[in-house]
Amino acid sequence: MPPEKEAARALRDGVVAGDPASPGWCGGAASFLGSCLVVALVAAACAYSFSGSSLPSHIQSIAIPVFANESLDATIGDEVTRGISDRFLEDNRLKLAREANADCVLEGRVTQYERKVYSYTASQEPEAYIVVVRLAVVLKDRVKNRDLWSNERLEATATYPAETTASTGGGLPASEEEAREAAIADLAQDILAQVLEQW
Repeated sequence: MPPEKEAARALRDGVVAGDPASPGWCGGAASFLGSCLVVALVAAACAYSFSGSSLPSHIQSIAIPVFANESLDATIGDEVTRGISDRFLEDNRLKLAREANADCVLEGRVTQYERKVYSYTASQEPEAYIVVVRLAVVLKDRVKNRDLWSNERLEATATYPAETTASTGGGLPASEEEAREAAIADLAQDILAQVLEQW
């Protein structure tokens, strides 16, 4: 993995995990120097193209703070944050940065997470379940101090069979955990597309 991606991933992990010793935090002189090194590495890697995007020229980096979690699921906020950060990291058109150094900030809330029966068998037993993840997000331009884009009703769903199997075939989710991951991946792709292609 290129050094700039390693630095950005370390930054993401520090923000999500909340570890004062990680590059995403400034806890003391040593971690402060480490944070500065991360920022320097990210800044040094800014020779890239916005091919396929019409972002304003001053938007070259993005911060993604941990999403607030208004659902009853304790971990979904961190999972969503990690999934979205990973998608931006893979795309690489906007560099992940600390909020204080980023050109824009993507703030969000998990407004709902639920799992419910999707279909029943002929004997009225659950045949499949569906997971639903709903988000509210806003993209803020820190350079010009304005909101660039917002969506209060982002939603993604994924289904999985009631009977746990080793594989459902065709790459479909086989469990609630896999369905969550699939829904989050769809949300991350949707947010990436809307952030980069809206202008």
